[in-house]
Amino acid sequence: MNPNKMSQTSEFPRAIPRSVWLTARARNAVNRPVFIGAVSGSAFIAALVTLVLVPQQTRRLSAPAHVAPRPDTSAFAAALSQARTRMAAAESSLALARAHPQPAVAQQLDTIGPRLTARRDTLSNILSELDALLTRAEGAPVAASYRALAESPQVSSNPRARVLLDSLLEIEKDREAFGTSGGADPVYMALSARSSEIGRAIQSVAQERRDALRLQISKLMAPVPRPVIAQSPSADTGAWITERDSARSMVTQASSALSAARNKANEYDTSHARAAQARLDASPVALLAAALVFGVALGFGSAFIDEMRHPRVSDEHELERMTGTRVLATVKPRPRQPERMRRQSDRNAPPYFDPAADGYQLTYLHVARTGASRLMLTVAGEDTSIASVIAVNVAAIAADEARSTIIVDTDSLTSPVAAALRVHAEPGLADVAAGRAEWTGVTSSATIGRDRIINVLPSGITSTPLSPTNLNELFAREGQRMARHYEATIVVASAASAGSGLPAALPIHDTILCARIGQTRITDVQAALDKIRQSGGNPVGVVLWDAVAPALPSTDRIATAPRPLRTAEMKALTTAR
Repeated sequence: MNPNKMSQTSEFPRAIPRSVWLTARARNAVNRPVFIGAVSGSAFIAALVTLVLVPQQTRRLSAPAHVAPRPDTSAFAAALSQARTRMAAAESSLALARAHPQPAVAQQLDTIGPRLTARRDTLSNILSELDALLTRAEGAPVAASYRALAESPQVSSNPRARVLLDSLLEIEKDREAFGTSGGADPVYMALSARSSEIGRAIQSVAQERRDALRLQISKLMAPVPRPVIAQSPSADTGAWITERDSARSMVTQASSALSAARNKANEYDTSHARAAQARLDASPVALLAAALVFGVALGFGSAFIDEMRHPRVSDEHELERMTGTRVLATVKPRPRQPERMRRQSDRNAPPYFDPAADGYQLTYLHVARTGASRLMLTVAGEDTSIASVIAVNVAAIAADEARSTIIVDTDSLTSPVAAALRVHAEPGLADVAAGRAEWTGVTSSATIGRDRIINVLPSGITSTPLSPTNLNELFAREGQRMARHYEATIVVASAASAGSGLPAALPIHDTILCARIGQTRITDVQAALDKIRQSGGNPVGVVLWDAVAPALPSTDRIATAPRPLRTAEMKALTTAR
C-alpha cells in the first residue's frame, strides 16, 4: 500500500456508524430526482392501469351471460293462503258435523232393477278410479299425478281440464330445459310453483267430477219408505277428516315451498348487494393518490436499493474514510456578488467562472506548493465538463497570482474547456497529435477578468477519443517545453486517460480527481485513484462537485461561435517564451 495513503487513512477511521451510513444512502437516493421520477412515473402508470382497467375487465369477463330474475314468492304465498282457507273450511265442517249428528236410518233392501243396478255399479267403479287418482294426487302432489288425473276418462272430457293439461305440459317442457341442476334456480322454482297451482286446479275439477258422480249414484238408490230412526244417532265424519288432512298436508307443502322461495330471495338480495358493493368504483382522486404513493414509494425504494448495492459519494468525510485520500474542497453554487456584476468583464464572463469561490481557492492552495516555481496539474474526472470548470477556475486563480498559465484540453469528443471559456475548439490537440499543426499554431487565449489572460490549447473535434498512447507520447515530448514556457500548466483529462499514464508523462505527476456528490460511485473513485497510482501518477486529492452538472454548449455551437478578438496586445502576451 502507498505510504501516503496509509498516513492519510490513519487520520480518518474507516469504520462508519451504521446510522450515518444509512442516512447518507437515503440522502443520495433523494438527490436522484431523475431516476426516482422515471421509476415513479412508470410505476404510477402501471398502478393506475392496474387499479382502473384490470378490475373493470375482470368484472366484464366474470359477468354472467344472463342475469336471473329475483325469485317471486307471491305464487307460493297465494297457494299457502288457499290451502289455509281450505283447511279452515274443512275443520269448520268437521266441527259442525260432530256437533249435529244425524240419526241413523234403517237400511232398506235394494229394490231397483237390473239396468239401474248395472248403471250404479259402473258409476261406482268410475268413482273408485277417480277416488284413487285423487288420493294419489293428494299423497304425491307432483306433475305426474296431476297429469294422470287430467288424462283420466272421468276428467279429460272437461274442457277446462284439457286447457289445464296443456298448460301443465308446456310448463313441464320449460322445466326440463333447466336439467337436473335447476332446483336452486329462481325461474325453476317459479315454474314449479306454477305447476303446483295448475295441478291443484286439475284436482279441483276432478273433485267436482267426483261430487257429480256421487250425486248420480245417490239418485240411483231405491226409494225407501219412512226412515227408521236408530236408537243412537251417529255422525259420519270420515270424509271431512280426510278433507282436513288433505288440506293440512297442502298447507305444510305450501309453507315449505314459501320458506324455500323466501330463502332463495334473501340469498339473491345478499348476492346482488355484494355485487353492487364490489362494482362501486373508488373515486378518481383516491385511485390517483394510491397510484402516486405507490409510484413514489417504488421510485425511492429502487433508488435506495441501488444506492445500498452501489454506494455513491455522500460527503467529503465519508469519501476520505472509504478511500483514504484527502478531499481538497467541495465546490458548491453561490450567488453572484452584486459588486462584481458592475464590471463589464464580469458580466461577459462565462456562467461557471467564479475563481473567488472558496472551493476553487482551497483547491489552488493545496496544489500550489510553497516555494515551487512551476505548477503542473492534471484535473481528471468521469464527467469532463465538471473537471473543465474546476480546471478553468484554478487556472484563473493561477493567472491572478501572476503566473503565466496554459490550460490543455484532451477530450476531443465534447471539448469541455472550449465550451466553458466560449472559445473555438479546433484546430486543437487532435490536429497536433495527427501532425497537421504545431502547438503554437493551435494555442489561443481567453480573457480572465480585466487584465489577465490564459492560454488555451483546445482539444479539437474528433468522432473517436484520442488514443491514450499517442497522448502520453505527445506530452512526454512537449511536457518539458511547456514547463519551461509556462509557470502553471493545467491538463484536463478523463479518468480513463489519467489512469492510462497521462500524469506520469508530465514532468510533475500531480493529479486531482473530480467526483460529483450523489452521482459518482465510491468504488469508481477508488478504482480511478488506484489506476492513477499504478500508472505513475500522484493523486493529490479529490475535489467534490455539489451542484447541478454544468450545461456547456455542444461542439456544433462552439464551431459556429465567433472567435474572440485577438488584438496586438493579446498576441504579445501569448507569444511563446
